[in-house]
Amino acid sequence: MARATATGFEAVRIEGGLLPAEFLAQAAALQAPHQTEADYRIPAGLRLRDEIGRYWQIARALWHRYAAERQRADRDPAAVGVHEWLEPLLREVLGFKDIRPVDVVEAEGRRFPLTHQALDGHVPLVLTTANRSLDRGHPDFGDEGRRRSPHALVQEYLNAEKRALWGIVANGVQLRLLRDNPSLTRPAYLEVDLERLFEEELYADFALFWLLCHASRLTPRDGDPAACVLEAWRGEAQETGERARERLREGVEQALRELGCGFLEHPANTDLRARIQAGELTAEGYYHQLLRLIYRFLFLFTTEDRDLLHHPAATPEARALYREGYSLARLRELALVRSAHDRHHDLWEGLRVTFRALREGAEPLGLPPLGGLFADDQCPDLESARLGNRRLLAAVRALAWFRADHGLTRVNYRDMDTEELGSVYESLLELVPVIH
Repeated sequence: MARATATGFEAVRIEGGLLPAEFLAQAAALQAPHQTEADYRIPAGLRLRDEIGRYWQIARALWHRYAAERQRADRDPAAVGVHEWLEPLLREVLGFKDIRPVDVVEAEGRRFPLTHQALDGHVPLVLTTANRSLDRGHPDFGDEGRRRSPHALVQEYLNAEKRALWGIVANGVQLRLLRDNPSLTRPAYLEVDLERLFEEELYADFALFWLLCHASRLTPRDGDPAACVLEAWRGEAQETGERARERLREGVEQALRELGCGFLEHPANTDLRARIQAGELTAEGYYHQLLRLIYRFLFLFTTEDRDLLHHPAATPEARALYREGYSLARLRELALVRSAHDRHHDLWEGLRVTFRALREGAEPLGLPPLGGLFADDQCPDLESARLGNRRLLAAVRALAWFRADHGLTRVNYRDMDTEELGSVYESLLELVPVIH
């Protein structure tokens, strides 16, 4: 489960900070509270990881039958997608033994056309077919003639019903775990791409899915949904997320020092030192250029990890050329290789090519012209200078990795939300640059 250590899961996505991404590695490694065999209702004498493997085989068999049956025009989509796939997945694999169909449920005087309930009504579910988007409105999920999406139906019910804190919505190829969330404009959920998970045989992702969404995680204690394991995890994970953000802020400060000292100390940068000594480039001006360089790094980490950097028409060959020769992800891995921390400056020269490609566009790399942060006037004194590999990789390592209790963990820019990046930005504004 190497992917889990770096929180780089392919089929599991977090939206809106429901659980900090760093917590996924902890849960996947069985290092979170309430993860013993008994906690997951595993009979004595059996091992949890062995049981996850057994449920993987059951889920794969259910998926392959569903994948074959849903192609048949003579089959009812609801029978295939809901009754023969999602219900058995929840009941036989995830442990929701009492899942049952419902028609319309009322809460606070409103009518909610849920499809199922589980755990004595504490967990609402909307299970539908693959031709229904989880985010597109439809009359079947609305009320009083209003169209509503399956996701919005579950979310609105959770916000209205005090007995329900967590819910599930699924259409056969996607499954989401939602929580009571007053903000309808900023969704928060955990999403599992079921199709990718089973078609690409992503066992590590399935294990995480099972560990997070098993019925034992949502079971109320003494009838109180706020006393379930997921709520306890959420509270601890928020503290973990705060620590991770603090480490990222520390990493950004360390990266600023590495880059600032690296440019000043390089023997070839006599013009840079002369401009600073003559007062033509103030400490504040130098610092602002370093900040913009850091922002470039953060931008590239985020867009690369989310696969948003390339032009939509970029060829696989162009993407591969960028990834293997010019990406920041490449430097992130090199940052862990001690022998790469040498006194040469070839890595910085390659990064300058990346910046120029993003400034002007580069079809061979599949990059569009962005300008803006990569414009000529953003870091003029830095881009014309040299930077040793040792300093550059030390800065990249400080931005991309942090040491947690269970070892070295990669900062998950793919799932980092704007608030987390904003908190880092605000902390940078408090720093005062000093050049000795």
